[in-house]
Amino acid sequence: MLLYAWGLAGMPVLAVADGVLTPYAAEDVEHNSNVFDLSPVDGTPMGKHGPTLADTFFEERAGVEGTYLLDQQKFFGTAEFRHFNYDNFTVLDHNENLIDGGLKWKLTSPVDGQFEYRHEQRMVNFQDLAASTQLILETENTGTASVNVNVTPEWRLESLFKDHILDSPRLDVPGLSVHEDSIQEGLKYLGVANLAAGFQAEYLEGKYNYDPLALNPYYHQISADLAATYNISGLTNFTGELGYTHRTDPTTSGLSGVTGSIGYRHNVTAKTSVTVQLTRALNTYITTGGNEIDTTAGATVNYQATYKILIRAGYSYTNSSFPGQPNGAVTIDRVDHFQTANVELTYQVLHWLSIRPYARYQSRHSNDNIFAFNGNIVGVELLLKQLRPNR
Repeated sequence: MLLYAWGLAGMPVLAVADGVLTPYAAEDVEHNSNVFDLSPVDGTPMGKHGPTLADTFFEERAGVEGTYLLDQQKFFGTAEFRHFNYDNFTVLDHNENLIDGGLKWKLTSPVDGQFEYRHEQRMVNFQDLAASTQLILETENTGTASVNVNVTPEWRLESLFKDHILDSPRLDVPGLSVHEDSIQEGLKYLGVANLAAGFQAEYLEGKYNYDPLALNPYYHQISADLAATYNISGLTNFTGELGYTHRTDPTTSGLSGVTGSIGYRHNVTAKTSVTVQLTRALNTYITTGGNEIDTTAGATVNYQATYKILIRAGYSYTNSSFPGQPNGAVTIDRVDHFQTANVELTYQVLHWLSIRPYARYQSRHSNDNIFAFNGNIVGVELLLKQLRPNR
């Protein structure tokens, strides 16, 4: 049986038995005072209206998301198209797309899992480039599969398999990409009310393609940590992971160190919640075919002023270390300090229409001056999307 509803100022919401498709569209206007994230020593690029660091762009976004329930199985998916139109630097005009879908499955009460595939084409963030004003598009494909088994009512075995390919060309390396495969195994104890705790380990294998700096393009990474989640009366949520990661990278000396994350969320009042997050992770830095250690601290405050108005403010600080990075004819241990502060207000004008003005400040200091920059961003988003309850 097919059921139709109308939303998005005339766009239909299609319900099919136990499924629903929700189309949406958005218009975003944003002004960036430093669109290329350039350092003061890089000079001022020439745009259509003369030399400047700033620009305003318009983003049109349209898509559809849906779910379908079949007994205990849940299919889900999203397809989205984006178009960016820049006022001053018209060479940055481009299209992006996103396709994401999968299945949350359950065979019996003790056995469940999920399959998901995500494909996205997008512009490479200028923060990842050095003094560049060229448009570069990258493509990311990620496939995941998980299997979870409740061995007993108190013990749960969790397995996650992931295949990740990032094609991210650079001007001097047009075929640059990285391919990573990983497997994660975890054992979780559920025998204490409101508490889940356990051990998990991950093995990751990666390879750089067409990178002349990666003389031996293969690397391997092993991680092990203890993890816990604790909820208190629905008012406070605590999550934590603490462990050790070792990466073997023949091109460089490799990296090892303590990694993990701590997250704390507390509902101060019925309208106000605070979230604090601290993470330390070892990541892949594809731009130079190297490694990166990121330590981030951040906090977010949500204030639901009314059922139509949500105010959110946040701040984050990240210390990034890039051992053995090239700087001209020499190699240095590059260290960046990146901070952002943002505030936004979401106003649900109608059941199918919301407006979201926002502002953000970002700044990066580095011991390699070419990567230092700061800038301000202001914008407003108009979203047409029919609200519906989560399923």
